[in-house]
Amino acid sequence: MVRAGVAGRVEQFLLRVGDVVNPMMRPAGVLVPGLRARSLVAGFGQVEAQVIRVGMPAEATWASQPWVIIPMVVTQVQGFIASGQLRSSDQLIDVQNLRPGGTVLVVLEPLYEGGLDGVLPGSSCIANAHAASHDLIADPKIGTLRALGLHAVDAVGLVHAILLRMRSPLLPFKALVFSGGH
Repeated sequence: MVRAGVAGRVEQFLLRVGDVVNPMMRPAGVLVPGLRARSLVAGFGQVEAQVIRVGMPAEATWASQPWVIIPMVVTQVQGFIASGQLRSSDQLIDVQNLRPGGTVLVVLEPLYEGGLDGVLPGSSCIANAHAASHDLIADPKIGTLRALGLHAVDAVGLVHAILLRMRSPLLPFKALVFSGGH
């Protein structure tokens, strides 16, 4: 008997006579929930861990929907970086062979209802989160030097937004023309 915790469909199902199905070591297939995507889970670099906060504006574009930029907002930020952890196995692992660095897990949700309707679940994306310092800069109590620094941070965010809009139309060409696979 097979039981699932959510309603959905089974994909990549491959079994042969005599195969042992064990969800821990050898799952038989992948259960794709029938629910539509409501959020994006993105990995940001360790440098961004100091500045990414819940409520920050963000935006993303997907390989499955390349000419669309979807406005989003940061709803969760993981409080640790999951790199360097080892799990027990039957192999000896050389630490220098592990991927360097790690990412901060960030959950982004669309700013508007139905914002992710056209995005295929599991599609890869490019996402940016931006600082919104307009209220701080408008505060008369803030110093000139700090206001200039906040303007510089907002300017970097603007440049990243422009770069995302330049990269978005190039996604299909990168995948179909420049990859050498088609």
